[in-house]
Amino acid sequence: MSDSSPIRVPPFGRKEIGIALLICALTALIIGYKVYVLGYSMASLQQEDGYLVALQMDVAGNGRACEVKVTLPVNSDRQVIKHEKQVSESFRYTISPGRIGRWYNTSFPGNATLNYSCLAQTEAKRYALPEGADIPTTYSLRLQGDLVPEERTQSTDPAIVAKALELAPPGTNLKTTLEKIFNFCQRDLRYLEVKGPTDALTALKLGEASCNGKVRLMVAMLRAKGIPARMANGLILERSRKRTTHAWAEAWVGDSWVPFCPTNDYFARIPESYLELAKGDVAVITRSRNIGFDWKWTVRHQLSTREKAVVANVDHPLNILRVWTTLKDYHVSLDLIMVILMIPIGATVVAFARNVVGVVPYGTFMPTLVAVSFRDTGFVFGAIMFTTVMVVAVSINYMLMKLRLLHIPRLTIIITVVVLSILGVSVLCIKAGLTNGAAVSLFPMAILSLTSERFTQTMILDGAKDAVKRLLITFLVSGACYLAIDWTALQMVVVAFPEILFVNVAINLVIGSWTGLRLVELRRFRDLPPEEAAP
Repeated sequence: MSDSSPIRVPPFGRKEIGIALLICALTALIIGYKVYVLGYSMASLQQEDGYLVALQMDVAGNGRACEVKVTLPVNSDRQVIKHEKQVSESFRYTISPGRIGRWYNTSFPGNATLNYSCLAQTEAKRYALPEGADIPTTYSLRLQGDLVPEERTQSTDPAIVAKALELAPPGTNLKTTLEKIFNFCQRDLRYLEVKGPTDALTALKLGEASCNGKVRLMVAMLRAKGIPARMANGLILERSRKRTTHAWAEAWVGDSWVPFCPTNDYFARIPESYLELAKGDVAVITRSRNIGFDWKWTVRHQLSTREKAVVANVDHPLNILRVWTTLKDYHVSLDLIMVILMIPIGATVVAFARNVVGVVPYGTFMPTLVAVSFRDTGFVFGAIMFTTVMVVAVSINYMLMKLRLLHIPRLTIIITVVVLSILGVSVLCIKAGLTNGAAVSLFPMAILSLTSERFTQTMILDGAKDAVKRLLITFLVSGACYLAIDWTALQMVVVAFPEILFVNVAINLVIGSWTGLRLVELRRFRDLPPEEAAP
């Protein structure tokens, strides 16, 4: 008697699993060879945002004693200094408790280059000024030095005193006095870029000055009004090479120093881009007079962790991403290459959702493209954009289908509506404080337009319930793709070892050979009787 028991088919193809294992083994060999033989490394997953600040000083000595001093940045409530380094040739180096870096040589006849660098992490800060408070009449002894005139801050000069009284007559409260003097230095004192320092009196007489002249005049007038004030020096953290620093003012308000920058219009606040180096009207760099001396500051944004992973292995022959170091000169960003590399991983999520889980979103790989757009906007704003655009586009599409329009003109109208919808949502979100609204990517417009058309057709043919269900599935699968594509650890692995995408191929070989029930079908057929055992 023949065996009538059912033939059991394995859920995955054996041949496909074998090929997948072979691919994984070869990938592991390639990665192992690159790590243990070629010395590949992967950058730390902990990214440190900030700016790399470097000072290069070229010194030419004449055989005499030589000294260079630099006021170094300090840690404060709004800036953190990390990873300080200095390299000096033939010079000794010390740092005083007051953060003065000193390079010196008792007898230096030649040429040398002195280097200092650090990672600066700064943040913006705003200060609340008391409403209606009078200017105090007494201050502690430690503030007395910030009330008296200095060589270039002539706070007792009759012209400066008269101007301060004109702007803020007796009886004017503290906040209004600060506003009046700040507005004069910011608006009425023209900005003029000049070399060398400009004192407060000269700035007032000329009606124009650079940043240091504007600040000295503001400090002088505040002191003339009995408000402790001082000058602050630092760097503007922008990608550049420069020999100049920037100056702003600080006034004592309440129990703290409050910053004011009349040059760039920052009232009672300091932006993230300001790195403080020195307090008071002092030079950031001083040096011996009998030497040749030149210097430059270099500021650049901290390399991202992904860029570090590429740069760390740039010289290795098997690093296929070494081409980026050439392409970046033509403004091809690493982020664009990263998106291209991560798209196959997002597509794998869609394949798993369709073939194993058994849910079917709109479009074959549309969720992957939507997920890529979420990387630019952030998931929250991306969800707002997705929902709003779909509601508007579906409404328009539903109305257009009642007209006798050809497919392409109808789709063009929908794309037009999508463009306007995205622009409108972006403006509203920016006004509401959701700044990611400015980062909307344009390429998903056509995808969303096609999806809205598919949604409308499904709603007409299968009913609103099925259409909404598939739209919700599409959104959830897009979210899963976003989590995979935006996973920092996975990005680091892919950037350091792009051949890991061969493993992605192996995974799809296994998914593609799946012959068992989908996960959603297990629930659908849970009430069926089990197969009878073979005799």
